[in-house]
Amino acid sequence: MWMQGDTVLEVTNLSKKIGDATIIDDVSFRLNQGEIKGLLGPNGSGKTTLLKLLVGLLKPTGGSITVEGYSIQKDFEKAISHMGALIENPDFYDYLSGYDNLMQYVRLVPDTSKNRLEEAIELLEMEGYIHDKVESYSLGMRQRLGLAQAFLSRPSILLLDEPTNGLDPEGIQDLRNYLKRLKSEGVSILISSHLLAEIEMICDRVIIVDQGQIVSEGILDDVRSMQSEEGRYFFRLLDMDKFIQLPKTDPLCQKVVEVVADGFYIQGTEHEVARMNRLLVECEIDIIGIERVQATLEDAFLSRLRRKR
Repeated sequence: MWMQGDTVLEVTNLSKKIGDATIIDDVSFRLNQGEIKGLLGPNGSGKTTLLKLLVGLLKPTGGSITVEGYSIQKDFEKAISHMGALIENPDFYDYLSGYDNLMQYVRLVPDTSKNRLEEAIELLEMEGYIHDKVESYSLGMRQRLGLAQAFLSRPSILLLDEPTNGLDPEGIQDLRNYLKRLKSEGVSILISSHLLAEIEMICDRVIIVDQGQIVSEGILDDVRSMQSEEGRYFFRLLDMDKFIQLPKTDPLCQKVVEVVADGFYIQGTEHEVARMNRLLVECEIDIIGIERVQATLEDAFLSRLRRKR
């Protein structure tokens, strides 16, 4: 029986240089059994490079990667046998069917059965086109085929790079439900995505990376709370017409991030909230209430990047 909390993937002081450029800079983190961890960062932050290092597609300049006790650098075959991965756009033989592409993988990987292949096809609802040539596949169909290949060997660790690319909303929901089921079975998942709302719905913890460095890591509530002393506040007003007539040149008005039918949101400190309250009172604008709104993962993500830069 697996125990959540056991470390299955450990990355220590990992770095990668290409020429004079440092792509990954002294990165360390752990992935525990039965954990789904999100990997967030803007384009060019190093997410895909990091995933390629984890599966041995790139050789690190420094540091170590340990998978289920085995070093990727020193004992590659044993380490990689525990991992399934979907990184960037998967490559397939376009002249073969999706089914034949998966059969090639089944023949190459020990202990992978044809029954497992059929299970993956059914799970990802690929029956309608699995026997068509891959050259006719859409991006979403290719993405499902890549996911099926990653699932085939029943890995204890899954590394997924933008797995929702090309999937429709129903496909994204199906994938989310499947990943949660894998988690309940003790599979550990590291998932890179630019869909912050999706990460928020599925992950236990998140890592935020920028310019090859980890700028924040923790459980979702902790990451949200670390977004600085600023917060998001909602002012509910009785008369929006008077508010709309306020001069937009006032520095406080620059703090307004969203206006709705019965009020507005600002992103600011408690002092700025108090000043906004005084301004509204002085302008004879009736305030029904002020409340702090829980920060979203997107708020925290952008705030951490702004603070670092």
